[in-house]
Amino acid sequence: MDWVNFREIRARVAIARVLTEYYQLDNLKVSGTVATGPCPVHGGNNPRGFHVDLEKNLWHCFTGCKRGGNQLDLVAAKDNVPIREAALRLQRFFLGDDGGAPPAASPVFPTPTRREPPAGVVAPHDAAKKKEKVNPPLDLALQLLPDHPHILEDRKLSQATAEHFGIGYCARGILAGCIGIPVHNEDGQLVAYAGRRLKFSDAEDLGKYRFPKGFHKDRVLYNLHRALPESSDTLVLVEGFFSVLKLHEAGVPNVAAVMGSDLSEHQAVLAARAPHVVVFFDGNEAGRRGTVAAIERLQPLVSVSALDLPDDWEPEDCSPDMLHWLLTGATALGCSRLTFQHPQTPASRPATP
Repeated sequence: MDWVNFREIRARVAIARVLTEYYQLDNLKVSGTVATGPCPVHGGNNPRGFHVDLEKNLWHCFTGCKRGGNQLDLVAAKDNVPIREAALRLQRFFLGDDGGAPPAASPVFPTPTRREPPAGVVAPHDAAKKKEKVNPPLDLALQLLPDHPHILEDRKLSQATAEHFGIGYCARGILAGCIGIPVHNEDGQLVAYAGRRLKFSDAEDLGKYRFPKGFHKDRVLYNLHRALPESSDTLVLVEGFFSVLKLHEAGVPNVAAVMGSDLSEHQAVLAARAPHVVVFFDGNEAGRRGTVAAIERLQPLVSVSALDLPDDWEPEDCSPDMLHWLLTGATALGCSRLTFQHPQTPASRPATP
């Protein structure tokens, strides 16, 4: 088996070179350290739908596939291969069989560079950046209304559940017109508010959810601080906020959300605090790809199993009895995947993008 060092590849192969040399893209516009253009993963045509942070080597699609991650995640998503295969492809292409130094960067789409301070001198902004804590706790609380129709009628959640999780409609401020969702870290500290956009046009153009600038969602598992104390042996991982809320109402309290279909390395470490993890993503192409990648990231850390839902199903489409049967079976199987087949179509969900 070929040896691959994920950390070395991420350090030596910039995402700018993956885009221009590996994929030979020439339709991205660069402004400072950010590149934008149509998403190459799902073949989008929105010129602002795909954002790349050239300095941090991170990307995100705000339109069709709504995926994101680092260089390896980009190749895995676009080529539809596991993370390990993506790393091997970049290793062979840029570093060669001998793992030598990569050739000079392409001048068409160069990686941004900064002037380094003299030896022994730490630039002020670098020093501040080192001291800056990722996702620091917030010292504010938004006034949210838990009895909004989107929560009670569209999502069919109880007001008690909305109040338990602190979600509600935000009438003013940066999240005005959105359903505000408090996000806590694993220690229970409030670190962000996510906003679920309600206007169809906004959700389609900008994405369903709005996160604050500087928030790193790949460093947090939503609801983990509530899920772990309730679980003696199993943590259930789902994709979205509302899957957590619906499963909670169905009697599954030990559930946390990735906030997408891409489980990051840091999230995998957080999830591994539980003795066993069940990956329970949506029954669509993105969910199935995410399931495979999540299993690969979790297997070296913890016992893991997965549930495959029928096409177009989401975890909340399952009845409480069905959930109990599926999760019990997935836990008993250990390191396996359980495919659930059901002849009926899922229950109706709110008509939102």
